[in-house]
Amino acid sequence: MDAVSEGFTLYKRPPNGRYYARYSIKGQGQQRVSLGTSDPIEAERRAQSKWIKACALAEVGLSVNKKQFEKIAEEFIAGIKLAVQRGEKAEYHAKQYPTIIRRYFVEYFRHKLMSAIKADDIDAYWDWRKEFWITGPGSKNPMIQYDRVIKGVTTKIFRPVKEGYPSKSTLHKESLLLRQLFEFGQRRGYVTEIPEINVPKDKRRKDNSRPGFTMEEFMHLKSVSEARVREFEFTDDDPSGKNQKTYQDRLRLHCFCMIAAFTGMRVTELLNLSWGDIEARKIQVENGEFCDVTVIQAHGKGKERELAAMPETLTFFNLLKSLFYVANDQMPGDDDPVFFNHEGKRISSFKIGLAKLLIAADLRVARNGKLRDSFSFRHFYITQQIREGVGHHLLGRNVGTSSKMIDAYYSKIRPTDEIAQLIPDWSKKRLMQ
Repeated sequence: MDAVSEGFTLYKRPPNGRYYARYSIKGQGQQRVSLGTSDPIEAERRAQSKWIKACALAEVGLSVNKKQFEKIAEEFIAGIKLAVQRGEKAEYHAKQYPTIIRRYFVEYFRHKLMSAIKADDIDAYWDWRKEFWITGPGSKNPMIQYDRVIKGVTTKIFRPVKEGYPSKSTLHKESLLLRQLFEFGQRRGYVTEIPEINVPKDKRRKDNSRPGFTMEEFMHLKSVSEARVREFEFTDDDPSGKNQKTYQDRLRLHCFCMIAAFTGMRVTELLNLSWGDIEARKIQVENGEFCDVTVIQAHGKGKERELAAMPETLTFFNLLKSLFYVANDQMPGDDDPVFFNHEGKRISSFKIGLAKLLIAADLRVARNGKLRDSFSFRHFYITQQIREGVGHHLLGRNVGTSSKMIDAYYSKIRPTDEIAQLIPDWSKKRLMQ
């Protein structure tokens, strides 16, 4: 039997005899709730409480439906897939985002109401997320499964888990996606205020300096590079010209390494070089003799500067000119690239060739575990100039960085170089007094 009271209706549903209530909320349709009792007086009290709460939620624009986080997340995923089908979003949204949402967000917040998630819950989530593959749920499954559609057929792909903590950029991207999900819930009326969703800052101090070379390591690398060039220097038994191409590639790489080491230029600046940017000048050095030096107009990072290169660079620039002449039957013009490929076009990267050279010289990995790359030559140049007493301000202007950066990342070499001054025999003198 139904009983109508104050906007809601009480009724029983056999066979348990418990009361239920139904009421209508404008814009949200009819709602049905279980009251969990067979006592008519208690049922009316509970129904009235739920009715008043529902009206209050509707008044501030919230949904009266209490949906769990998981169900809202699935609605959000469905919206992403539909937007991709319409061409409103890129395809990677439908490939990557559902996996992230289900694997991390839903796994942690599954049965919790979105409106009940506060800033403390978000902070706890990030701690859980960082440990997911180390000690969390991911550590129990050595393989990650992906569903991929290949030629119209859904295929399951597995790859081993790469154990490790998520990078800062990964957490940042996931935080943006989590915020989008909460904003979706806010638009649907499931939550009024979105909690703060910022990845906690990593307060650990990190050494971001790049690994360079000691002088001994650099001389060893130079020797190995020259030997690798000589391997293909003679091509009498190579009518196909294959060895000649390898020879030219290795010689170009050798010149790149030497010029990088004797100028301290950034990789982008080196690759942007044209022959019109290079000028040979005569200067008078300390002993009164005149010496040829290279002056370069460097272009990179949106700025231009003039720098003085070490005299050794002239040899390698001349080698590159010879290579250009062999490839093009003419000397290079001002607009021609200094570093060019077999087609005469500007080279975009020496990354692969340099990695092979560093591996051949057993110098790819530094003692601190970091990988050396093209930037290591810049580090080598700056540290060598500091060792020779070049002032930070003058050096900073030449390499295009501030004296503050040099102090922060390069000056730490001085204490070990000046070790004799750092260990005076003051203890013995003290004891003899």
